[in-house]
Amino acid sequence: MTDARLLTPPTPPVAGYPRSDAAPRPRSGLGTAALALPPALLALSLSVAGIGARSMWNDEYASWYAGTLSFRDLAKLLDNVDAVVAPYYLVLHFWIALFGDSETSLRLPSALAMGATAALVAVLGRRLFDTGVGLAAGLIFAGLPSVTRYGQEARPYAFAIGFVTLATLLLLRAMERPTWRRWLWYGAGLILAGLVHIVTLTVLLAHAVFLWRTFRVSGDLRLLRWFAGAFLAVTAALPLAAKGSEQSSVISWIKVDRAAVGGLPERIFGSWQVALVVCVAALLATALLWSRHRGPVVLLLAWGLFPPVFCYLTFPLLHLFLHRYLLFTVPAWTLLAAALGFSLARFTRRAAAAVPLSLSGLLVVAVVLAVSGPGQRAARHSPVFGEPDYRSATALLLAAAGPGDGIVFAGTTRNGRRALEYEARRADLFRDVLVERTSKENGTFGVQECADPGPCVGDTRRIWLLSTTAANLDPMDGMPGLTQGFLLTAYTLREYRTLEQIRIFVLDRKDPR
Repeated sequence: MTDARLLTPPTPPVAGYPRSDAAPRPRSGLGTAALALPPALLALSLSVAGIGARSMWNDEYASWYAGTLSFRDLAKLLDNVDAVVAPYYLVLHFWIALFGDSETSLRLPSALAMGATAALVAVLGRRLFDTGVGLAAGLIFAGLPSVTRYGQEARPYAFAIGFVTLATLLLLRAMERPTWRRWLWYGAGLILAGLVHIVTLTVLLAHAVFLWRTFRVSGDLRLLRWFAGAFLAVTAALPLAAKGSEQSSVISWIKVDRAAVGGLPERIFGSWQVALVVCVAALLATALLWSRHRGPVVLLLAWGLFPPVFCYLTFPLLHLFLHRYLLFTVPAWTLLAAALGFSLARFTRRAAAAVPLSLSGLLVVAVVLAVSGPGQRAARHSPVFGEPDYRSATALLLAAAGPGDGIVFAGTTRNGRRALEYEARRADLFRDVLVERTSKENGTFGVQECADPGPCVGDTRRIWLLSTTAANLDPMDGMPGLTQGFLLTAYTLREYRTLEQIRIFVLDRKDPR
């Protein structure tokens, strides 16, 4: 028996390239649409359902802030921080100009990207194995809680997953017929992936291993044109990578500890139950397919394993080991999990014609969907677990605060200014009394606070304090000592309300004696 079904064999074929077990069949556009549409609709439906219900979190507020800046202010911001996300911010800028800045509008591009990615996963599964694997893989991917979670997020991760999947699909097309045109299309796919998130280019390690294995068998020099596509992608991403290295301090908080490493599967799949099912199915499929269908298995294993291993080993230099950065490996694991049905059919020596769609792979789909409930609920939890509930806090402040009231921020996560700017963007109610230079003037996400708080605060009678300190800590923790001393001397502090990960206090001006 030959290797797994990928594509209609090329003319002339590349020796060693995986071929179909049966005679090749023409694939119509209608057939491809019928394969891709169910996963795309499922992913889009799950992402769109309640897309605006969950309150935003810090990174999404950053996306909104950057996307609403003028080009001049955005360039100033990117010169100091987040240069690697510049293409996404530019796209979001035009999107907001057309469709507004509601939570639904900001997140809709990610939902659309996840729907398109589910379709690409299905098509890739058909090329690697058969139609049934493609359908099962697309549905498994669409049902993952992490796909719903990041399909409802105003960040570039959905696009990163999609462009890596597209680039892998274009790699297979180029290997089928190694023309310059196809390799350049592959390079274009890699460029898109690298522009939305630089870490996605670690997939080149997986592509290189797969290509080396094929070239070692075939000796076809046309496969060396891969270097042209890879060179294009790396060259296009170098300016962003160089600028990002200058701004590496913004990710210095990332840690590689036992919790980060041990919790990686749960975080990239969205729940430990789903992670267990997908990983067990993927490992079983790998064991069953290794001897006769090694090519596709090598590609998918390398895609799933090499990026996190690379980020872990290079962590002392690059600080890139973060689950969100590695979400683009998820399609590899869903494809392997979906291939379990395909592998069982071959392992039991059933003819391919007898099980043309590998429908037994749909059992994996059913199990994943059955255990995804807790993860899907967690994906929609408002606010994001561990993040302050700025939406509810702002609603309380809008109801209670009066004209002339001021506001100050304290705590371990002093990013409330962006959140409050967004949540109260339709109201001009609060004066941030400690601001000396705004974030636009600084060209950063943060402000410069007054060294001497007295003149800045002036005669403000009432100040609201938003604090993200833990309940057992001083609510002014994180404030400069001089600022704390002035506020506690001039004002009386009392607690107003406690919400998830945030507390609201009132500072009332003391009567002069």
